Amino acid sequence: MKKFVKVQPDGGYGWVIVFASALSNFISLSLAPCLGLIFKDTFPPLHLSAMEASIIINTNGAFGLLIGPITGVLHKIYGCRKVALLAGLFLTAGMVLTAFAQTFGSLLTAYGIITSLGMQMTESTCRLSVNQYFQKKRSLVTGFVMTAAGFGPILLPQLLRLLLKEYATHEVVLFFGGLCAHVFVAAVLLQPVEWHMKKEFTSEEVVELTQTNQDAPPEKSVIRRALDDIAKTFDLDLLKDPVFDNILIGLALATFAETSFTLLVPFILHDFQLTTAQIATFLSTLGVADMISRFVGPYVGNYFTKPSRLMFAYALVVLIVIKFMILLTGNFYVLLLIGFALGIAKGIRKVYMWLVIPDYVSLEKLPSASGMDMLARGACILIGGTVLGAVRGATGNYRMCIILMNCVTIATIVMWTAEYFIVKYKRKNCIVRSNNIQLK
Repeated sequence: MKKFVKVQPDGGYGWVIVFASALSNFISLSLAPCLGLIFKDTFPPLHLSAMEASIIINTNGAFGLLIGPITGVLHKIYGCRKVALLAGLFLTAGMVLTAFAQTFGSLLTAYGIITSLGMQMTESTCRLSVNQYFQKKRSLVTGFVMTAAGFGPILLPQLLRLLLKEYATHEVVLFFGGLCAHVFVAAVLLQPVEWHMKKEFTSEEVVELTQTNQDAPPEKSVIRRALDDIAKTFDLDLLKDPVFDNILIGLALATFAETSFTLLVPFILHDFQLTTAQIATFLSTLGVADMISRFVGPYVGNYFTKPSRLMFAYALVVLIVIKFMILLTGNFYVLLLIGFALGIAKGIRKVYMWLVIPDYVSLEKLPSASGMDMLARGACILIGGTVLGAVRGATGNYRMCIILMNCVTIATIVMWTAEYFIVKYKRKNCIVRSNNIQLK
């Protein structure tokens, strides 16, 4: 019997989803570097130690990620639109509360927890909505979204620099709170993909089977049924796949290292005795290069037919080299060149980070897989960020922190390389055994 199947539109209303995702990411992905630029001058008058400052920043980077599995379940139950509206509420409220926070506890709650929920839920919702609408054009569309979002780190630091000349820091943060309210506009545009699925004819035959005279399965205990329901809700069977586990751990370690470095860039440059204007120029240079590579990177990957995971690994290798180079110079113009190269590698890493898991798991399990990814990244950022804060407090500078972050990134490269050779060896053995059986 012939039948029709519903497939992802790969276009149509998907382009509205691209616009909505780009708008949300333009705002949410720009907050961390901009707030870092503000906090470097705000924390000292509040008498916050390096450890307390590190806890606030790394909690912001980690807390929203730690509830990733819950966010994944919310996506499965309520869809992207409702979760995006909730994310916009957290993001806007968190920034407004941050504007009036004057103590470690209030900053930790407003920026570290509430704003973090909004930022991470916004990003995960955008990522999921784009992957739901696109399959064949997924890498190119992700490049478009991340390129448009890349204008944020270019334009907003310069806008921030101008605002700080005219307004107090809490007034500037309040301005960013109003900017975050535009996430609501993007949220209402996220229509369910089921409304726009295309029908395709398939020649696959459907065979109906009737089961008879089969014994009923043994009744399970209440606890076992509850555990099975939890496993099904969160798709925990994904963790039985060792390749998926390796991807999950590798992404978590690499994301911790790169996210921590991005958050600490203003503080690192401040240690190099750069002025606020010079730091803003560095961030804008990095943002321009980042935007260029986000747009060009997917085309390069498609041209050389390289998988997303390999492109991500290439970007990590380049980032390791560049971050070591930062330790060797303090000249502003040399740092600008390093910043441009850093932006190129960072943009490619960001685009393909969105694609590694969607290219490996099925669309049905993608919300849960993305939630697990968020949880693993959040745990690494929270634990590792505390370690980085302690190292900074003990050494008095960020040089040892850069070395430590590079070592973590190298661990991802080693793990994935080892997996490649193990899988290749097992496949070779399977082929040899298959050939031997045929000869017999």
